[in-house]
Amino acid sequence: MYSNIEAVIVSQKLETITRKAVTCIFCGLPTLVPASSPSKFASHVPGHISIVRCNLCGKEAPYRAGDTFEVDEMCSARGF
Repeated sequence: MYSNIEAVIVSQKLETITRKAVTCIFCGLPTLVPASSPSKFASHVPGHISIVRCNLCGKEAPYRAGDTFEVDEMCSARGF
């Protein structure tokens, strides 16, 4: 009548990834550059500007590659 119950332990690793961010010119808080945009910032074309929307206040502003800085972000990745 009793059934055996197996415990499955899922191990998760925490990984640190580096992402680019800018400081919002409206609210002053850092906001991450969308994952599709870093390549645009990587180009060293003089005068190259990209538009980034702040994740907090929602306003958009133009930023140059020199306005970005790197931030470390923790994410979990399942080990298989």
